[in-house]
Amino acid sequence: MRGDSDGETTVAEYGHGTAVVLDEGGRYHYVNAMGERVRSFDSEDRARLYADIQTVVGGFREEKTGERGVPPAVARKCDENLLMAYHVATPSMGTTWTARAFGIEESDVRAAVDLIRDRATGRRDE
Repeated sequence: MRGDSDGETTVAEYGHGTAVVLDEGGRYHYVNAMGERVRSFDSEDRARLYADIQTVVGGFREEKTGERGVPPAVARKCDENLLMAYHVATPSMGTTWTARAFGIEESDVRAAVDLIRDRATGRRDE
């Protein structure tokens, strides 16, 4: 971790100039290549999962998410594991909500999240 001059600390840096940062108030933010906060989180784990999803999908914008429930780039992947991970990362949802929505056990949701994390690590290592 390195300290930034604007009161934020970089928690993790990813390809294409993206990062997860921690602000002075204890909130985590996914920051895009232009330095804009894309999404904010109370949990470092959720912020990092969101970054992993961005990596797996090849980047996406949150536009039209309200109309479809998930960003179009995520939805078009037709990957149930990816959809579950996105819901887990969403601050108003989580593992329990996702398990109920998909009609599966929470352990299955956690396994899907682990799969997406592994996929993201593999892409970053390429």
